[in-house]
Amino acid sequence: MGTSSKSYFQYFPASDRDKKWGFHITTAGECRISPHEPYPPPGHPTGYDFEWAHGRILFEHHVVYISRGRGWFESSQGPRQQVEAGDVMLLLPGVWHRYRPNLETGWDEHWVGFDGEIPRRWVREGFFSSTRPVLRPLHEEVLLPIFTGMIDAMKNNLPALQQILTGSACQILGWLYSAQQARLAGSDQAKVWIQKAIDRMQNELSEELRLPALARHLNVSYSWFRRTFVRHTGSSPHQYLLQLRLARARNLLAGTAITVKEAAQQSGFEDEHYFCRIFKERIGSTPSQWRNRALGGKSDAQAPEKGGKP
Repeated sequence: MGTSSKSYFQYFPASDRDKKWGFHITTAGECRISPHEPYPPPGHPTGYDFEWAHGRILFEHHVVYISRGRGWFESSQGPRQQVEAGDVMLLLPGVWHRYRPNLETGWDEHWVGFDGEIPRRWVREGFFSSTRPVLRPLHEEVLLPIFTGMIDAMKNNLPALQQILTGSACQILGWLYSAQQARLAGSDQAKVWIQKAIDRMQNELSEELRLPALARHLNVSYSWFRRTFVRHTGSSPHQYLLQLRLARARNLLAGTAITVKEAAQQSGFEDEHYFCRIFKERIGSTPSQWRNRALGGKSDAQAPEKGGKP
């Protein structure tokens, strides 16, 4: 642990429980570098410390957020990049890199290091890449409170500290991924169109909603609409609408006495047999079985059957 008036950090061993969690924290901290102050500051263990002339290679993941000042970042995956206040540097395992603040400004940095099967899978699946090491969050104002909360949890040594810190790290990564997807999706107007489409889906679940017609209503091509929708939500418009309808059906089955057929119709499924089949495929049980469990295990005789009266 390192503590001074300008810095606080810890390095953590990973227990068997932490490894089973699938995501564990290796280090977290913050440091304030004044103008013309040597960098990096001392006190970090071998393997984490580095000199600008040589850089370093980590064998875990790090997120480094700069809240004040500016500087530079460089890696084996690309040329030197300028880093400004508000930027986040994403450091991935096995990639040579180095970074430092501008001598005239210094900077305030906040970081978290982590590893495990979950973050490594996210990198393998392309959610994050060493070719995009400097990221700009859409809502920078959310990051500092998250890092501050992590430092407070560390200072108070809360029970299950690893799990608390991994939750915070996942939240940070979620904001970074959101920023990446927003840039891929295009302009702010694109976000407005997608939100309008989602609002329309939510408000017209029980009606016949044709997605190509929805795209025309937004004055965009369906191919553009579908591609942009996937980048924003991770699902195609059809699959997103299907999930919304299934969610409404589950709420109706658990919270009302209407029949399965009526729940299907009020959720936008015209064909009861198709509804029962897709419900079983996606949820893993029939609508009646799901209702039975949702109502606390009442017998099927007490719950409205498919097509029957309540």
